[in-house]
Amino acid sequence: MWFKLALTLFSRELRRGELTIILAAIALAVLTVFSLSSITERIRLNIEQKSADFIAADRRLSSNHDFDDRVLTTAQDFGLNTAKQVYFDSMLFANDELVLGSLKAVTDTYPLRGELTLRDQLDGENYQAQAAPKKGNVWLSEGLFYSLDLKVGDEVEIGAGQFTVSKVLINEPDAPFFSLAGNKRVLINYDDIPVTKAIQPGSRVFYRLLFSGSEQQLADYYTWLKPQLKNNQSWQGIKDRQSPLGENLARSESFLLLAGLFGIMLAAVAMAVSAKRYCERQYDPVAMMKTLGGSRKTIRRIYLLHLSLVTFFSVILGLAIGYVLQSVGASYLVTFMDTNLPEAGFRPWLLSIAVGVVCAMMFSLKPLLDLFDIPPLRVLRRNLGDTIAVSRIHMALSVFTIFGLMWLFSRDIKITAILFGATLLLMAVLFVISRLLFSAGRKLGLSPGSSWSLAIATLQKRANANAIQLISFALAIKLMLFLVVLKNDMISDWQMQVPQDAPNAFFINISEQEIQPMQQQLDDSGIKHEHFYPVFLGRVNALNGEVFARRVSLQEGEEKDDEAREGVGRELNLTWLNTLPEGNEVVDGQWFDDSDTLQVSVAQGLAERVGIKVGDTLSFLINSQTLDAKVTSLRSVNWGSLKPNFVMIFNDQIAGQFPVTYFTAAKLKETDTKVISQFLKDYPTISMIDIQSRLKQAQSMISQVSLAISFVLGIVLISGALVLISQVQASLAERMQEIVILRTLGAKGRLIKLATLYEFLLLGALAGLVAAVVSDVTLLVIQIQTFDVDGRLHPYIWVLGPATGATFVATIGYFMVAKTMKQNTQGLLRKLA
Repeated sequence: MWFKLALTLFSRELRRGELTIILAAIALAVLTVFSLSSITERIRLNIEQKSADFIAADRRLSSNHDFDDRVLTTAQDFGLNTAKQVYFDSMLFANDELVLGSLKAVTDTYPLRGELTLRDQLDGENYQAQAAPKKGNVWLSEGLFYSLDLKVGDEVEIGAGQFTVSKVLINEPDAPFFSLAGNKRVLINYDDIPVTKAIQPGSRVFYRLLFSGSEQQLADYYTWLKPQLKNNQSWQGIKDRQSPLGENLARSESFLLLAGLFGIMLAAVAMAVSAKRYCERQYDPVAMMKTLGGSRKTIRRIYLLHLSLVTFFSVILGLAIGYVLQSVGASYLVTFMDTNLPEAGFRPWLLSIAVGVVCAMMFSLKPLLDLFDIPPLRVLRRNLGDTIAVSRIHMALSVFTIFGLMWLFSRDIKITAILFGATLLLMAVLFVISRLLFSAGRKLGLSPGSSWSLAIATLQKRANANAIQLISFALAIKLMLFLVVLKNDMISDWQMQVPQDAPNAFFINISEQEIQPMQQQLDDSGIKHEHFYPVFLGRVNALNGEVFARRVSLQEGEEKDDEAREGVGRELNLTWLNTLPEGNEVVDGQWFDDSDTLQVSVAQGLAERVGIKVGDTLSFLINSQTLDAKVTSLRSVNWGSLKPNFVMIFNDQIAGQFPVTYFTAAKLKETDTKVISQFLKDYPTISMIDIQSRLKQAQSMISQVSLAISFVLGIVLISGALVLISQVQASLAERMQEIVILRTLGAKGRLIKLATLYEFLLLGALAGLVAAVVSDVTLLVIQIQTFDVDGRLHPYIWVLGPATGATFVATIGYFMVAKTMKQNTQGLLRKLA
């Protein structure tokens, strides 16, 4: 019987619009979370997929020894695609010319991600292909054609083998960002390695396995692989911070994560407001049912069924609208990205459903319990049940629920804790300030008959309700301000690190005698370039006399398995400089002094992993010489700037002790192709490294994140407006009573309208001011803790916050009550009845 009654009441309330508030709030929560999480997830996946092109795989395993066959076969058993690479040096001979080339032998499946850039002729057009050289063929970089006086189709000797030159190798997806090999690169088939006879005992050889597949397949395989890893093996992905794109990728994901978390917070605000409002509107019906003999158990069943039905239909509606919204948003973003976005998978669906169901149940729990306790006598005494105390346990549960949902979305405890803590701080500060200001409203000494006086009196009369409204308004404004700063300042700062005029090519292997004529030729061609850096190879052998046992682990999950000190274990590109390079900052110690001792500055990341401190002594093996240098400073290095960076920089005391080469960076235009080709002919020993693809990818990341933030800002503005509307709607009945009383006492319509406008202006300005202050402090913490940049305040939002808050709240609030103020007193009384 109760079930039939529940359905009848549900149908009746649905027709009357009583369920509109909570239904709209749940749907708003679901569509907000779904649209934001879907868009941010699709952009994140797109960035990751495009970035994976730069290692030619999703993951790679590197070592200076060959791998056990089981490593490769097990990967294939896990469903992964695989490829193999071997790096070694060998002499190339053709037309009586002999050149040392850097060889890479690859299997037929290379590359797993990305494409090679090739030419069929030296002066032909570039094109992209996913291919590897056939057996007996070789692909050479452009510089080798000039050094060996070759053309496509000629024969070249590599080691003991004879090969046909079949393609011009312009670029590889996993080409080193900065390597002394430069454009002396050679690509051969893996099966041709024995033909060259270049790999002999004692040869320097580097091995690499490439893997691609789903994240789950890669994770399962790594779980198996981790115990098998040896000290000289490393597991890497594009997210490694030391890769040129790794830091940019990590930063892009942090921005998208921040944007998505706002959806969770906004959804929680809407749900908390609507659940309380819905239950308050049911006080009289519950009292009536109890008067007519309805038991507490029956009433509980009726309203729990109502809540379940509302939640179900709201979630379906929210998912449907959210799906349409994110599809439209994705289509809009695609027009700017020139690429299709991958599908987001099931996670946004599951997260949105979880947010809708959990928030609906959790935020409705306490109001429903209050509803069941409404006494039957409320039918006669309308004030009964209005002052039920707030449950601290329910508040705590609600708080932990929101935190749990945010953590479920972000899976980053630090960023979740920062945002959540800032929100709690905002709520506490606003509640205290609002109570103090509203309670002190009568002491301001305003004229009793003025609109301002009436606005202050109204705020003071509804101090508790206004405090809650103020918190809701401030949260919405805080999210807007947060996104504005993210888009206008923090992303702009990021973009400045990868500017449009950044160098996109590097010239290396320059001798000291070639610097002046090369500089003159570049200047005459109008090619902008930087100064010339000395560069040489060296290995770090010991720290304070303690010899390094093995290389440092830079990869996920690798742990120490012995007591020996970890080292670098590979040759590094070293340089000497008198001035601190751009993008570097001394974080400990001091830059070089004028003493005649050999000094070195170390990158902070390497220093922390190895345990190097200011004042330590490092031993280097350089050109068969052992040199000791004192560490005078540690530097933070912006690896995401796509400029050459060095983990070790010496002072000029090392100059002249052994041979070096030089390099410079230049900004090339598409029209410079012929000039550069002639340049490489004139200087056949100089190598060029083209990083245009990496530069474009970094700039593409920034553009995609900026577009995503703009989309999120639009959603937050719409959702924030709906939250404000629901808040104002919740107070309409009380406002009707006030208008009737004021008109009865002789108040003019203009006085009531101005008082209402001033009330919303004050609420919005106060909410905006506190939101601006808390947002700026939160951004300061996030800049330092998450993005590893110098934190700074943004004073302009301290003005923008109150102005935006006052305008936003006053416009929406006044619009919502304007219709009520236009109705005559008799019409208002009928509605109240």
